[in-house]
Amino acid sequence: MTIMPFTPEDLKRSPPRMLARGRWANADLSLFEIGSVTWVIKDFSPCKVPVRYTLGKFMVRRELQALKRLQGIPGIAAEPFRLSPFAVAYQYIPGTTLKESRRTGAVTPDFFLLLEELVQRMHERNIVHLDIRYMRNILITPEGTPALLDFQTSLALDRIPRMFQRLLKAIDLSGVYKCWQKACPGTMDAERLALLEAIQKKRSLWIFKGYPLGTRTSRR
Repeated sequence: MTIMPFTPEDLKRSPPRMLARGRWANADLSLFEIGSVTWVIKDFSPCKVPVRYTLGKFMVRRELQALKRLQGIPGIAAEPFRLSPFAVAYQYIPGTTLKESRRTGAVTPDFFLLLEELVQRMHERNIVHLDIRYMRNILITPEGTPALLDFQTSLALDRIPRMFQRLLKAIDLSGVYKCWQKACPGTMDAERLALLEAIQKKRSLWIFKGYPLGTRTSRR
């Protein structure tokens, strides 16, 4: 039996700090400190019962499975666990989102090479993220390295035919290249540009365009 770092009873004694309240089908995000470790809690409990027991439980299970499979990769939240049937928790990664950092002009092409490597390591574990184009899902740590957030739209490739696996991985990489193009225009090589353009032509046929209900919470 896995011992949880903290329990729902601990949260009653010392309520976590709210980061963002979810909309009708989104989880609340909060921070909880215990000892020297800060945890993120993604909780669907406040959602209405039909959402909580269907989409909420499904999203918790999917995110937890992805994070567990990706443990040990730098840039992936550590020690994920199921806090309740409707909530997942994992260690907090400090930093700022790419969306925030892009406005300062501090992002360089080297960052996107590291992000590309992170995505490729994720693919080696047979996981695709499927929402990398959303800049709030990419974090820049204080060390300048990338981290990936929000795996509730991720997909395990184990039972997916190989031809579709290649497409799904290419969609992830095109998300990296789209962000690269926006943040550092004119710095990407022809080969990566060609992949981005090829995937963009197929986007009109792609049904998985981020969070399926079109509503998100912000990490910050």
